[in-house]
Amino acid sequence: MTTSQLKEILKSNILVMATADETNLSAIEDYVQAGANLLLAPACRRFDEEDEMMLEAFFNAAEDCAFVAGQIEAPEYELADDDAFDAYYASVVRQATYLDQMEVSMIFLTGIRDAASAKCAWYAIREASSLPVCVGICVGEDDASIKQAVSLLITLQALDVSAVGCTGMYIDDTLSVLTELQAFTTVPLFSMSQSGSYLTPEEYSDYIPSFVHQKSAMLGLSSGSPAFVAAASKSVWQLSPLHPDFPVINAVCSKDEIMFLDFSGKIVGRNKQLLEIKTEKKEELKQALAVFNLPGATPVCFHIKDIDLLEYAILHYAGRPAVKSDEYGEITAKELGAMVLEADKEEKK
Repeated sequence: MTTSQLKEILKSNILVMATADETNLSAIEDYVQAGANLLLAPACRRFDEEDEMMLEAFFNAAEDCAFVAGQIEAPEYELADDDAFDAYYASVVRQATYLDQMEVSMIFLTGIRDAASAKCAWYAIREASSLPVCVGICVGEDDASIKQAVSLLITLQALDVSAVGCTGMYIDDTLSVLTELQAFTTVPLFSMSQSGSYLTPEEYSDYIPSFVHQKSAMLGLSSGSPAFVAAASKSVWQLSPLHPDFPVINAVCSKDEIMFLDFSGKIVGRNKQLLEIKTEKKEELKQALAVFNLPGATPVCFHIKDIDLLEYAILHYAGRPAVKSDEYGEITAKELGAMVLEADKEEKK
């Protein structure tokens, strides 16, 4: 499946997701019979016979009734230095290569809490595969976390991910975050919530219309019996997906601050300033990133001529930056999801 094919499917279909524990693979067929049409396999780590058997069980259960998605998880550590970044990058390349060879329909990147991990994984997946990528973020429901989630959304959809949603969060927290995201999304959203011990299948079905109203086109629980799938499938049957309102959002963002721009690249609103980082030295760039990757930092504009250094800056920035550069730098910036601004006339001379 391609990214464009998945987006076309989600324009007219709401997919019901299900996953099964590696120790209970026999339950997968029950999920499909209950109405699941997207099966999310557990993350593969060993790439051995056991992982292959697990995926085969998902494919056998899916047959012609469901898609099978592979899963890559966020790192358990912060990508605080180049060694950590490179190690996670290499790990994701290996996982994405394996999933591509196993012919899954798409890849879910789950549990993402920060832009550095998301970007690192995205570029690594793209090195290994052209499969659709759906990114699940995992944040709190407080104001700071909500702002970070919106920043992540803007950063990710600029990279042309297929969908953005929430994974590893309780259902009420997921709905709170998606309520904020739906106003800014240019891609379909999804929910893969934790059910909690209090939720019944009937109560879960009551959430489904609210999720769809928040532009969720894929719905599921990270744990739950086939009865939950059946309840969701019954609710989804009478609903149609809501599409994102805008094809493009003109915005740049830091970790948790967003700045909107008009189509000519001018900042919308008063008393806002886009800070410019202009350097050709990697150590100076690292020092600047250490400051502007912190919570509360204002969005930045990179003005860097060296293509390798510019690529490093965009990759390691905790958001979506603006870029002023020459023709080759603009191409690199667009490929890496940055927003290109026209250089000042004086700088062109």
